[in-house]
Amino acid sequence: MSAPFKDARWDTFGLLKEAYLALDQRFAEVTERIVPVDRSVVDLLVRLARSPQQRARPTDLARGLSMVPSHITRCLDEAERRGLIERRAHPSDGRSTLIVLALAGEELCSQLEGPLADARDRFIHGLLGERDVAELERLTRTLRNHAQGAAGRSPDGT
Repeated sequence: MSAPFKDARWDTFGLLKEAYLALDQRFAEVTERIVPVDRSVVDLLVRLARSPQQRARPTDLARGLSMVPSHITRCLDEAERRGLIERRAHPSDGRSTLIVLALAGEELCSQLEGPLADARDRFIHGLLGERDVAELERLTRTLRNHAQGAAGRSPDGT
């Protein structure tokens, strides 16, 4: 029997995960210097700000952030308590709720965008060329969509 995880293909998986974790840590360090908000809430706000019309269903946010229902609920409760989001009835589906970025959430995102853009450029766009960034986006989108589909979720198409 061979030693576990010696197959060279594990390097791809390991490098992808390690790169994500390292980048996530760098971005968390930036946000922690600016605002004393849990990083999951910041991730929620950034994802919501990137959503069409700055609104989304909780299930779509949970899928986009890879959060289990209890975790997304806690993040939404905390963000709402801080006045960063609002819960509204879905206009075409009365059974569903939409999460909307509140004015305070927009202001916080505006405060974070410049420093996070600097980090984004330093660790991604300034390091990789334009073609490499496009290829990275294509590959990560493919991996994300396949993984979300394999988990019984439909990709959001972005």
